[in-house]
Amino acid sequence: MPDRDLFGDVTAFHRKFNLPQQEKPSLPDLEILQLKLRHLHEELQEIEDGVDAKDLEQVFDGIIDLVYVSLGLAYFCKLPFNEGWQRVHWANMKKVRAERPEDSKRGSTYDIIKPEGWEAPKLSDLL
Repeated sequence: MPDRDLFGDVTAFHRKFNLPQQEKPSLPDLEILQLKLRHLHEELQEIEDGVDAKDLEQVFDGIIDLVYVSLGLAYFCKLPFNEGWQRVHWANMKKVRAERPEDSKRGSTYDIIKPEGWEAPKLSDLL
């Protein structure tokens, strides 16, 4: 199966239902923002509930839904998501894994941290 363009899929979904998109990158009206934030919280809660229930399928569904809803918010805001993703990914690939729990602000050696000299991706020119 070929790689999917996840943002393209979500764009097609929003266009199917004639959902509005900003004319240029910007925040949509408060009703849309509140709706999307509530929806993101619901999907995160679904993941947490699945973890508590040790229900991998529920966790999986929640993860996919969380990504889908997040991409939907990017659509509403007319953000050039794929270009932004590439820049964030490139910067993230320069991070390192924490060697000791105390190296991580989250207290875990599974955490990925910013090494000295790490630079955040520049996104402002996309907006």
